[in-house]
This record gives sequence, structure tokens and C-alpha cells, in this order.
Amino acid sequence: MSVNKWVRSISFNKTNEKDIARLKLIGKKSFSKFIKKLLDDEIKRQTIIPSATSKTAKPPQQKRIVPPNKQRPVRPQIQNNPMLRRN
Repeated sequence: MSVNKWVRSISFNKTNEKDIARLKLIGKKSFSKFIKKLLDDEIKRQTIIPSATSKTAKPPQQKRIVPPNKQRPVRPQIQNNPMLRRN
């Protein structure tokens, strides 16, 4: 075996219905090529649809909108204005 290869093993249970279905799907295909193709497809899918845990999926912070201050009409004050005083 080459030094550059990295081997990962996988096992199937002959009495498990899901594993039997998986083995039937693979059939006599090259298992290594089949798995590599599935992995490649998953990598392509993840680049098109970012995962929910990625930093780009974080919603932007909402900013509080403060309305501009409206100037209130100035009312004449009775106490300070000699023209409006009642005698």
C-alpha cells in the first residue's frame, strides 16, 4: 500500500434491513468509487447551500430606529410675559 493512501473501513450487518438495502444498492460496483462520488456530490451541495452553522447564516443585527425629534410649539408663559399677565 502507498504511503499517500488513507484507508477508512466500514462494516455492514447482514441481518439489518437498512444495511441489506445499502448492499443491494451498491451491488458489484466499485465501493471506493461509489463512496467518493457520494462525497464529491455532498461537497458540491454544501458549496451551493451554506450550512446552518456557518457564520454567513447568522441574521444581521436589527438596529433600533429613533424618530427625529420634533420641536414642540413654544407656548407663551403667563408668569414671565408681562403682556399676558392678568392684574
